Amino acid sequence: MLSTRAFLHLFLLLATAAFLFTSATEDASVETRSLDFTLKSQQEKDLIDALQEVLEKLRNKEMPSEKKLGWLPSCDAGEPCAVRKGSRIGTLCSCPRGTSCNFYVLKCL
Repeated sequence: MLSTRAFLHLFLLLATAAFLFTSATEDASVETRSLDFTLKSQQEKDLIDALQEVLEKLRNKEMPSEKKLGWLPSCDAGEPCAVRKGSRIGTLCSCPRGTSCNFYVLKCL
């Protein structure tokens, strides 16, 4: 039979081995998590860079000179806002708030 002292030594040995085994497993999982984090952060950085490039391209894109459906540039008060095309009057720009295009003088009043 094992004496009390031998039993205590065996218990301490097993407890130490269990502690070392769990701490080694935790270290490996921490390293794995940090590796995953660096991979994710690198992927996120790549995605952010790509998104910034797309946003810069969109910001630098100019409006086409041709008319879009129903879109008119704005003009200031007193500027010509329409032009006569024979018996018809074509709109050049939209007048600011509080004014309207006078089709007799063809200006924003």
